[in-house]
Amino acid sequence: MNTTRPRSIQMHASPVATVFKKWSNASIGQRLGAVIWFIGFISLLAACVIVHSHPGPWPIDLQTTLHVQSLHLWTWVSAFLMFINVFNNGIPAAVELALWFIILLLLRQFRYAIFIGLGSAGFDAVNGFLALLVARPRPSTRLIHVYMAEPTHSFPSGHMEHCIVYYGILLYISFTPPLREWRYHWLLLPFQIFAILTILCVGFARIEAGSHWLTDVLAGALSGVLLLTLLILLYRWASVRFAHHGEKKHPLARLGKWRAK
Repeated sequence: MNTTRPRSIQMHASPVATVFKKWSNASIGQRLGAVIWFIGFISLLAACVIVHSHPGPWPIDLQTTLHVQSLHLWTWVSAFLMFINVFNNGIPAAVELALWFIILLLLRQFRYAIFIGLGSAGFDAVNGFLALLVARPRPSTRLIHVYMAEPTHSFPSGHMEHCIVYYGILLYISFTPPLREWRYHWLLLPFQIFAILTILCVGFARIEAGSHWLTDVLAGALSGVLLLTLLILLYRWASVRFAHHGEKKHPLARLGKWRAK
């Protein structure tokens, strides 16, 4: 029995020692990634405090929206932007995530159901709670054209965060085994292209519709990247943990596996 250190101190020191051990064993890239993530997290919190204190649009917000709305877009571009706006609204997005969750459960792809359905929805709720705390009002019709009025708060952009997290995790899973090794993986290419285009265009679509300011979109992008990083790390941790248990000892090890035939 160790009499030099009380048991309570040893118990509390163990998690701290584990963290320091993992940090010392981490690669330079992993350490740099962690530092960048925390800088982004602190920047997002600072931006939330600033916008909460100054909820009105900044000059760059107004100038950007006026410029975007003055552009003469092709009809098919406007239609695509409208589709992105409507398809990723709150109710359609919730229905889509619910369908993913139910269908994947029926297919016994439980790991995918958790991280695509519940994971995306849970992080959408986190972003929504953050917007509720900041309480920035939506753009006013007195300043710009508002083509799609929204009842919720504006900062950070929920559409931007949702598209990065939802389509981001779909893209990540589609490029990892077993989907990457699936015989018909080329069938996923149109969906991958659509996901990338949606992530790239949703911010512009929200500004063009008059639903968000530029700073809303930038904050939503930062929030989405931070949350997507967490979701991917959790997914990788769960994948390794399930695999280590073995299929016979732990049935969850089979979750998310496709049978290529």
